[in-house]
Amino acid sequence: MEKYLLSIISDEKRGFFTSFLRFILLILSGIYYLGLQVIRFLYRVRILKRLKLKARVISAGNLTVGGTGKTPAVEGIARLLQEKGRKIAILSRGYKRVKGRGLRVKDVAVVTDGKEILLSAKEAGDEPYLLAQNSSGIPIVVGKNRIKSGNYCLANFNTETFILDDGFQYQRLERDLDILLIDSLNPFGNGHLLPRGILREPLRSLKRADLYILTRTDQVRNLEGLKNRIRSINPFTPILESIHAPCYLEDLKSKKKFDLEFIKDKEVLALSSIAHPESFEKTLKDLRAIIMKRLRYPDHHPYTKEDLEEISTKARGCLIITTQKDGVRLEPLLENESILALRIELKITKDQEILEQLL
Repeated sequence: MEKYLLSIISDEKRGFFTSFLRFILLILSGIYYLGLQVIRFLYRVRILKRLKLKARVISAGNLTVGGTGKTPAVEGIARLLQEKGRKIAILSRGYKRVKGRGLRVKDVAVVTDGKEILLSAKEAGDEPYLLAQNSSGIPIVVGKNRIKSGNYCLANFNTETFILDDGFQYQRLERDLDILLIDSLNPFGNGHLLPRGILREPLRSLKRADLYILTRTDQVRNLEGLKNRIRSINPFTPILESIHAPCYLEDLKSKKKFDLEFIKDKEVLALSSIAHPESFEKTLKDLRAIIMKRLRYPDHHPYTKEDLEEISTKARGCLIITTQKDGVRLEPLLENESILALRIELKITKDQEILEQLL
């Protein structure tokens, strides 16, 4: 169903019925837009109030649904702040997490206290869990109410700086720096708001950003055209460029690490359940892997034993390569299967000094 809806949104399918569905979605987008305007008005007249935490707040978010490379960006920002000696914590909603027995205070769940991981990937959500795996010494807390999460961190971790994961639309909390990530491959979709398009807010919301980070800039041709479009809306905010740089491969079960040369000229099955599998697959090609088969599941797909059987059957002698985000959901299911996860990091390729100054 998700794939079918995406094909309608992207205007791939034709015909009377799909045209009718697109018309219905357009009406729903109009209703969604009115809702956004009402909320904006309520904040403007202070019926709804923005609250402050007693610490610096840095938001990393996006304007669209789907993958812009936000998780590697949050990880990279956290690393820079950590190097500056800041006491930081990451606040995340924990998208698609399920409740468990982890350390919990009301609706606040601690994924890691900076020393050990306290929740499973299911309880934390795959992105916060991945951040916990890759970011040592940094408390990560999930919960819908980021004010409560932040106050918990202030009381228990003496936090000086918060990173608000996916916070661009979280208007309840005031922030000191709004970083907006934009996927160079698919920056704004078809230009429509949800559910007719992938935009969470109108493009004029670009004006709220203090800094733009364009991701996957090495995989797009007309980068200057995208920059000009952004500057036509907000000509003053700095625009940084970044790539997703592959680092190494890791066996999900044994945790053995392999350098990138390991998959050169090897036949592989590319396995992913992310918003833009094409980018992942292109990275494998750039590493000289021979992609024999592709398995693409919907974004944030909850893998099952049946899925694992299908994956193993289709691999048939090929190396199975997946993303780190998929890896945290696959790892608990593995018995004797060998699946390698590709570790990537966000690398700023232009004007990193601007990011460091603003942080």
